[in-house]
Amino acid sequence: MEELKRVGVFTKVVQAQSFSEAARRLGVAKSAVSKQISLLEQEVGVRLLNRSTRKLSLTEAGEIYYRHCEQIVNRADIALNELRQYQNQPTGTLRVSSPVPFGRALLIPVIKELRSLYPLLKIDLQLNDQVVNMVEDGIDLTVRIGQLPDSNLIAKKLCDTSVVLFASPEYLARCGTPQTPMDLAEHQWISLSILSSPIVGSFSYKITGKPAEHQINSSLKINSVDAVIDAAVQGLGISALVKTVIHEELRTGKLIPVLQEYELAPRAVYALYPHREHLPPKVRIFMDFLEKHCANADWALPRK
Repeated sequence: MEELKRVGVFTKVVQAQSFSEAARRLGVAKSAVSKQISLLEQEVGVRLLNRSTRKLSLTEAGEIYYRHCEQIVNRADIALNELRQYQNQPTGTLRVSSPVPFGRALLIPVIKELRSLYPLLKIDLQLNDQVVNMVEDGIDLTVRIGQLPDSNLIAKKLCDTSVVLFASPEYLARCGTPQTPMDLAEHQWISLSILSSPIVGSFSYKITGKPAEHQINSSLKINSVDAVIDAAVQGLGISALVKTVIHEELRTGKLIPVLQEYELAPRAVYALYPHREHLPPKVRIFMDFLEKHCANADWALPRK
């Protein structure tokens, strides 16, 4: 690094035609510039500059050396400019992972907006309801919901989303609408089997906040969120998922919320990435877009 520093000083002296002017441009003392040139000449073993009180000129060896030094300095400037552009304009491939329904509800809108502003950035979206190994699979960022297992990953909370019980109009017309959580024991329940713990925890009555007991008997278990939604739309039973993934079905009336006088604990939506320090621009910018989207989403609960 010291050699490169002296090359830079030497180039600046030649371009300025003066030790004093070179020192001014570099923001250092004239003596510091003179010392660097002397050390450089000792290092290369030849005299590079002819010095006089009136004029500074290159020796024959100095002219040869300067041509190469000028190219080195120019290449260094180009490299620095490209690095700055990279920091401001993310490029390369961003590998993002999430459960399948989140790709539809959350990530596709974010990717659409991101691509319009950063066309050089490539997106590799990998949708999988199973938890992936980010480091082994080369994933830059993943979106997860609910309680997170202990790991070395960095987790940033994006928002909270409510848990909604739902069924199709067809099912409710055929089997009736439950009025209390205890009524669920008499209904057909669709379970999401990939969860480590049931998404339906403790109910509480919205007005008083008092807990309400419930019992669920599930005769249908499915390991895919999308398939749970499809089964509910087809009238196979009642289920519960975070509002994020069934927002569109609720909006269009394909599914109807039930037990709205009661509530379940909300679930947190997280973005996970492997490292906290030196976060690549592509990950940082994607995170910014995710946070903005979650802050304005209809399915996200207001921040407290």
